[in-house]
Amino acid sequence: MSKKGTSAFILQRASAVILAPLSIWFLFEIVSALTADYATARAWLSVPLNAALLGAFFIIGALHMRIGLAEIIVDYVHSWAKDVLLFINWLAALGLIAAAAWSIYTIFFAG
Repeated sequence: MSKKGTSAFILQRASAVILAPLSIWFLFEIVSALTADYATARAWLSVPLNAALLGAFFIIGALHMRIGLAEIIVDYVHSWAKDVLLFINWLAALGLIAAAAWSIYTIFFAG
């Protein structure tokens, strides 16, 4: 037995614990910025702490999503499509992480 399920279970729970305070922070900041203009949003993201927390939110959120979707795929897909869907799941998570990291990097250093 490979014990892969145990590590995925622990990683899923750990990412959920980390995401809980990050989600509260993210929601508070988004609600605060609802009436802000573009320049204010760029200025907010130019603060290193905000950029780091936003990056952590997206990276950990994407990894949490990947683990959860992989569990659903493994549990409910029992054909050749399982491997294809797991690969697409990885690509989607990596794409989300890359897009978020590039966006934050661009705004942080351009602003």
